[in-house]
Amino acid sequence: MARTIKSVQNTTEIIDCLQKLESGTVSELAETTGLTVGTVHTHLATLIDANYVVKDGTTYRLGPKFLTAGEYVRNHADIYRAGKGQIEDLADETSECAHLIIEHDGKLFALYERFGQNAVGVEYHDRKREQALKHLHCTAAGKAILSQLPESEVRSIIQEQGMPQNTDQTITDVDRLIEDLVESRNRGYAFADEEQVSGIRAVGSPVTTSETSVEGALAVSGPTSRMKDDKFEKKIPELVVEAANICEVNLHTIRNQSVKGD
Repeated sequence: MARTIKSVQNTTEIIDCLQKLESGTVSELAETTGLTVGTVHTHLATLIDANYVVKDGTTYRLGPKFLTAGEYVRNHADIYRAGKGQIEDLADETSECAHLIIEHDGKLFALYERFGQNAVGVEYHDRKREQALKHLHCTAAGKAILSQLPESEVRSIIQEQGMPQNTDQTITDVDRLIEDLVESRNRGYAFADEEQVSGIRAVGSPVTTSETSVEGALAVSGPTSRMKDDKFEKKIPELVVEAANICEVNLHTIRNQSVKGD
């Protein structure tokens, strides 16, 4: 295991705590993190000095510097540059929610989302982007990504993150999930049929650069009242797979240009 710096770990723990609590006092942060009041106060003072935290009276919250850091991370991600236009096209063509999702450390991050004319749950998706999604087993994008990983890695992620049952439709047995992933890999896309949220269906397709490398996934989600029959089983999958394929071509072009530039 690599050596780590305890003080930096404390800082990141305080930052994570502020994000979860939205704001908090020194005593609240100390109680939540298990750190001493003095330690929390010292770290907060340092973060304020670096413009990462803002103090309002006796409460603290994350500062706007994280906005620029987040924008930098997203704008410099190759898959964002490769897939942004395809997400916008999917939202326009389907009138539903279109998502560009990446996986890191067994968690899902929404890199970019676009909402079509009839999209539902916009506020829900806005809030969801504020936290990494720990459970890949119940989303179409998550299952699309998992379908490209070795079974041993899938099982490791599931063991680490768990398989909570969000709805009656959620797959909670790892062997059944593996079977679902094999089917998803064979057809090139994954379904989530009310597995994360009741009344919402989704289709996701992986973005790969080789047989052993998955970069992320594109997905479309919408209400069961519209995502049904041929639209859910054929039309949306065709659109999502096509968009993912174009994203892969764009990604290849971007990285080739980068190599030539070097």
